[in-house]
Amino acid sequence: MMENITPLLIGIVLGIILLAVGVLIGMRWARLRSQQSGEILSENDREQMLQLLHQLGSWTNEYSGNVSDYQNELGKLSEAVRASLNPAAGPVAENKVMMLLQQIMNSNGELQDRLEAAERQLDKQTQQIECYLTEARTDGLTGLFNRRAFDKRLDEVFAAYRSGGRSFVLVLVDIDKFKSINDNHGHQAGDQVLQQLASTLRTELSSAIMVARFGGEEFAAILDGPLRVAAEKMNEVRKTIEHHPMAAGNLSLDITVSVGLSEPREDLASSPVIRRADEALYAAKNIGRNRVYYHDGRAPALVGAPEIARS
Repeated sequence: MMENITPLLIGIVLGIILLAVGVLIGMRWARLRSQQSGEILSENDREQMLQLLHQLGSWTNEYSGNVSDYQNELGKLSEAVRASLNPAAGPVAENKVMMLLQQIMNSNGELQDRLEAAERQLDKQTQQIECYLTEARTDGLTGLFNRRAFDKRLDEVFAAYRSGGRSFVLVLVDIDKFKSINDNHGHQAGDQVLQQLASTLRTELSSAIMVARFGGEEFAAILDGPLRVAAEKMNEVRKTIEHHPMAAGNLSLDITVSVGLSEPREDLASSPVIRRADEALYAAKNIGRNRVYYHDGRAPALVGAPEIARS
């Protein structure tokens, strides 16, 4: 009976150990892979990633060796148990079984400690890699996606559209007279305005495909269409920003934004979509700011100018 049960127990114990190591590493790797979607890493980012993954590989090999040693000890125990079932073996075989059991108990404790140490190390390495990935795609001041991540996502959305997927709307948002904020109140006040506007856009455009800092005082978003609906939505956002002053230190600043929108037409690349949104934004800035313009493929068209909104 014991002869049949022992190999089964050995297999179960070994399987649990291998499963623990595999799940430990696999969960962390899967989490990292899921976060790499849409990433564009610099040469330095890639080098840091390679170094950290090399360390993870070294730890994996080390624990593979530990499990192999443990398997050998379990094999010896199995042989000793079989020998002890032989009446002619006597107390010598039984003593050997007890010794091997003690060795395995000690090895089990050591392996448990090493597995816990491995988990702590893998957590540390995972956090470092996550940090590099986050920095590669996030604007440090506002916490929004950065221009690099936005361009990548825009190309993906445009490619999906060209393949028969749904359309989308590109939005460019620019803070009116932002230079005067920096000149009159300092760059710290300007940074606070950027952070608060980013928070407002994140909240008001929570259903957006992506919201990003496009550069300087300019933000960008990818919304679902149609174009006129998105333009009306952005006009509501414009009003919200206009009617809610932003705190900058002890100051309360009235902020307005100009907005330009466009959608893909018969374009072969995403760059014409950006160009048309930029033309719409330029029209909003040039005609008086605090306006929303959309480009319908022919020319920029006004949506809800301030004087219209107040009437």
